Amino acid sequence: IGRIVGRKDEIARLNRCMAEARAQLVVVYGRRRVGKTYLVNEYFDHDFAFKLTGAYRQPKEFQLAGFADELANRTGLRQPVPANWRDAFRMLRTYLDSLPTGEKKVVFFDEMPWLDTAKSGFLPVFEWFWNDWASTRENLVFIVCGSATSWMIEHIAENKGGLFNRQSCRIYLEPFTLCETELFLKAQGMTWSRYEIAECYMIMGGIPYYLSLLDGAYTYTQNIDRLFFKRHGELWDEFDRLFQTLFSNSEAYVKIVEALSAKAGGLTRNAIAEKAGLPANGALT
Repeated sequence: IGRIVGRKDEIARLNRCMAEARAQLVVVYGRRRVGKTYLVNEYFDHDFAFKLTGAYRQPKEFQLAGFADELANRTGLRQPVPANWRDAFRMLRTYLDSLPTGEKKVVFFDEMPWLDTAKSGFLPVFEWFWNDWASTRENLVFIVCGSATSWMIEHIAENKGGLFNRQSCRIYLEPFTLCETELFLKAQGMTWSRYEIAECYMIMGGIPYYLSLLDGAYTYTQNIDRLFFKRHGELWDEFDRLFQTLFSNSEAYVKIVEALSAKAGGLTRNAIAEKAGLPANGALT
């Protein structure tokens, strides 16, 4: 926890979850690059009973193979690749039951939206797993995390089905405040003026990942030039990468944003469709 800058409220919330004598389903969400995975990893010092990270745009078979690999790493035994998510969660239950009962068992599913591939059946099985077994384990803390905020809100945080009101803790991780940005930069060895820090904050939006790319060997202006304007700099194509990883039909979203950016007063739905060259149908909605 000592390496985490700011995040006092989030740390206090996780402390309360760890002190509870009942199963905890912790939902951590927020935009990409905001530090969700870092917060969870550092808070728990990478000490998990089980951790699975979804793979971007990979089919169910690839995700299940990753599950089997992680289970093999935890048990030291070769594991068969489960045929489906129901078999995978049965294997996870058996493994967790084999661990000592006198200590907290922390399970971390990172980038959960990427696990829920088309026709995979992941979400209904996860609901069944939690309601049938996991929610009855007093020493279980199950953390789910994802950058696709709309998916996390619809399917987990505000789920109207099997997970309705099942979450014990919801953490929406926001970008750093201006104060936290200053603390972060000082921790990185930056000795910039407050004017430069304020400008940097407006450019980076308080996003920890972007701030971590700053190099104390360069001046403030040199850093901005190096990251944003130098061809193939770290943030040179960040706009495209963000949209591609957040939306399955990212090209349409880009067209809408570009259309909106051309008029400060906003656009009607019909005007958006016309300027973006998109059909005014349910897909646009």
